[in-house]
Amino acid sequence: MSKTAKTNIILIIVTLIVAFFAVFFAIRSDNLLMSRSSRGGQNTPTLYVHGLGGSRRSTNHLATIASRDGGNRSLVILVDKDGKIDYRGKLQLNTRKPIIQVIFQKKFTPVDKQVSWLHEILLRLRVHYGFKYYNAVGHSTGAVTILDTAAKYNSDQDMPKLQKFVSIAGPYDGVIKLTSMGTDNYVDSQGKPMIYSEANKWFPSYETLLNDCKNFPKDVSVLNIYGNDNTKQESDGVVSVASARSMKYLIGKRVKNYEEIPVNGVNGQHSRLHHNIFVDHIIARFLFDEN
Repeated sequence: MSKTAKTNIILIIVTLIVAFFAVFFAIRSDNLLMSRSSRGGQNTPTLYVHGLGGSRRSTNHLATIASRDGGNRSLVILVDKDGKIDYRGKLQLNTRKPIIQVIFQKKFTPVDKQVSWLHEILLRLRVHYGFKYYNAVGHSTGAVTILDTAAKYNSDQDMPKLQKFVSIAGPYDGVIKLTSMGTDNYVDSQGKPMIYSEANKWFPSYETLLNDCKNFPKDVSVLNIYGNDNTKQESDGVVSVASARSMKYLIGKRVKNYEEIPVNGVNGQHSRLHHNIFVDHIIARFLFDEN
């Protein structure tokens, strides 16, 4: 064999070895990133879900502030009136703390449909990106949707598991204008409401949520933020204090951590709860502090 032939063979062998290790470390890197995501670490996505009648603007401020506090705005997921899902933006496997806004383009969509669509979104995130865990922030109806999705599909093996949940002005026991009781309700020390709301066109009954939440995941940290605009109604103008605090009776004893934070005065108004510095700071610390 000539010297040139031997040299070529050596070069081929070296090239194959280099290629092998390049592929090996690339796969190992991807697996490491996937592992971090699956443990609820640096690559765990946070989903933002708006309320009934809301839009992208409803969660834009929250997403922007989160991006300044450690998150990275990555995707806007649009769901049309027929449940067709579309994507805007780009999400890569190594994106650190990705932020995902979920937008229901038909502004007034019943909770049961939103739950079905959010479930489908989470399944797709698992398939396409390998996410086994996720965090979620919901305002108003969006909070009810997140809670009921996690409860209804907790036994689904393909479903990513909820890790941290921020509820802002969640109407778990009804919305003032859609219930006969208005603000004439209260909760006891366990969060149990005196009156259970009935189901209507938009919301499930409190009894339904109570039944669904028997399957709510246990390894979840929950932050329940609610408002009182101090107009003597004990409400944020849309959701009564009792309705928002009734979340505790649904899941308070099941979850790993449960905390309630009231916001009083002008900043406690329903629409301002997702657009003020006090709430921004609380949510950022809850979601992104490593301690």
